[in-house]
Amino acid sequence: MKIINFIKSFLLIDFIKAYILAQKYFFKKKATLNYPYERGKLSPRFRGEHALRRYPSGEERCIGCKLCEAVCPAQAITIESEPRDDGTRRTTRYDIDMVKCIYCGLCEESCPVDAIVQ
Repeated sequence: MKIINFIKSFLLIDFIKAYILAQKYFFKKKATLNYPYERGKLSPRFRGEHALRRYPSGEERCIGCKLCEAVCPAQAITIESEPRDDGTRRTTRYDIDMVKCIYCGLCEESCPVDAIVQ
């Protein structure tokens, strides 16, 4: 065993293997992109950023039902709502933690008034 290790170290077998591996990847197509000028592929599941829609009058569509908050698997949505003078319930705070969001689209599907879109 010592003789084999001596022969490997004397002939620099490991160095030659590493050199061949480096040359193999040197001539391959590069995996990096020149980002501002080249765009990468988007995943088919990517739906974009969240947006709250409004009625043509400018009022938010969200009625504060909290279905999107309940269905969110990442628990990224926080909603606070309160009743108005006319008896309707509207949101006072609607926050989406975009770091937690996994862009699954369940919040969009659960909204009864189509207030949230991606």
